Amino acid sequence: MKKLFFPILIAFCLTACTKDLTDFYIRLDQREAANKELQKQNEELRKQNEAQEKWNAALAEMNARLQLEADELEKKLDSLEAVLAIVPIVEPKLRMIEFVTDENPMLTENLTCEIIGDSVIECWLPMITTEKYLIPRFTFDGTLVTIDGMEAQSGASMFDFKAPVTVTVHTSEKSVSYTMYVHSYTGLPIMRIDTEGGAAITSKEVYINAHMTLTEDIRTRDAGDLLEADLQIKGRGNSTWVRWPKKPYRLKFIDKVSLFGEHKDRSWVLIANYADKSAIRNHTALYMGKISNLNYTPSSHFVDLILNGQYNGTYEVCEKIKISNHRVAVGDDGFLLEVDNRVQFEGGEDARFFFTNHMTAPISIEDPEVEIDDENFEYVRNFVSTADDVLYSDLFLDPAMGWKNYFDMDSFVDWYLINEITHNPDATMMYSCYMHLKRGGKITMGPVWDFDLAFGNTDYWERGPYNFWIKKSDWIIRMFKDPEFVARVKERYDYFYSRKNDIFREMDETATYLKRSAQENEDRWHTLYHYALPNYEIWGSYYNEVQSVKEWLNTRMDWLKTEFDKM
Repeated sequence: MKKLFFPILIAFCLTACTKDLTDFYIRLDQREAANKELQKQNEELRKQNEAQEKWNAALAEMNARLQLEADELEKKLDSLEAVLAIVPIVEPKLRMIEFVTDENPMLTENLTCEIIGDSVIECWLPMITTEKYLIPRFTFDGTLVTIDGMEAQSGASMFDFKAPVTVTVHTSEKSVSYTMYVHSYTGLPIMRIDTEGGAAITSKEVYINAHMTLTEDIRTRDAGDLLEADLQIKGRGNSTWVRWPKKPYRLKFIDKVSLFGEHKDRSWVLIANYADKSAIRNHTALYMGKISNLNYTPSSHFVDLILNGQYNGTYEVCEKIKISNHRVAVGDDGFLLEVDNRVQFEGGEDARFFFTNHMTAPISIEDPEVEIDDENFEYVRNFVSTADDVLYSDLFLDPAMGWKNYFDMDSFVDWYLINEITHNPDATMMYSCYMHLKRGGKITMGPVWDFDLAFGNTDYWERGPYNFWIKKSDWIIRMFKDPEFVARVKERYDYFYSRKNDIFREMDETATYLKRSAQENEDRWHTLYHYALPNYEIWGSYYNEVQSVKEWLNTRMDWLKTEFDKM
């Protein structure tokens, strides 16, 4: 037994040792791999530090250059002119300008700017940033290059491109200057809104506190300006709030602010345009309002919205419709009204609305606040109800007592035409139909509003581009019984038809402006190539969506021209 025991013991020990050695070698390999990875990370960190140190040095050099007097540059140019006197003079020209990652650690890829003619340079940074300290590389024909009057060395001199800069190529005989725009992300202004504590915006009724930073860019009045303001924000809209993931918002600033050069006010809205894949429908209709005879049309501007640190897509900043000297100007005792069928179901206890004998939907008093049966409420209800009765009475066309003594005909004509041209399904005297009334004055239609489902964007009802739509609605159908109203409609339609090229030019410029933001919006929300209730058709790319709106509108306007000419 002893003879068998010792060989077995030895074999067991050898086996155990072999297993221990195997584990040891495995751990050794793992440690070596970890060391190599650590060395790689250290090398990358060293390179990043070197790039950061180089960038810091360039920033310091830029700040030092900014301290130099302008005459130092003139002295250098004078000295170079003396040298150039013995060599041929060339025409000054910028050949190429770019930003590369070696000199600009903030970039993830090299960027070549576009030189347009001899006047403009466009460059697009692939990130949202308000800091634009960059080092350009460039080639040129000439003596030297200055940026905003300071000498620039290719690949070495840093400049702040937050606002447009002037790039000038000099020779001893002449110089040529370019305006250089370095766009952040898509080229749209960037609106950052951070709610208090990062709270989510979940209600249309309850405001939450927030802070806004707006960085304006080339399409705005003051390029590169930064506006900061405290505000409150909540949800807004009806189906747009409930139905779709990209939400619209209402902004109420603590103090009045001017956004994009518009008149100061506390109230603004952010329109999401989720159902409108082209994002140009509202803007196009509002442009038509701007060139019309309507008293007031809200202004709109596009932004990239960053909400609580996350990119939230392309939004349209609009003036909120309200009584104001610079918006709906009806004086201190006038009224803003809205025809909206939803108010009787969703308005709640604070809804102040009434019905007339011939209007299907109720009419609410939006501004100012009134109480049921108080003097203001009774004044509006009595006046509008009387106007409604006269419109449908035998005195309809009476010069002294007829409908035109209560309704401002010209405002109804232009409001009707804008909504008929765009085939707006909400404007059938059922939803979002605004009008205003001065004491002692007439019911005046407008402003126009809410066109994301217009231009053939719905898969329900009549979707055009043929057939009349708004002409069949309450009040409007009765007004068409007046030959004077019809004549005015035909006259004013000829005006809009004559501006068709202007309308299409505005559409093209807006779509070009939005194309980069539209791609980022698509990456965020994935609306292109997908059905979103109530889209009529899916056209695919952003270009196709825009083109479909243009083709629809062109067909629509030609059809309406034929029909109105028959009247």
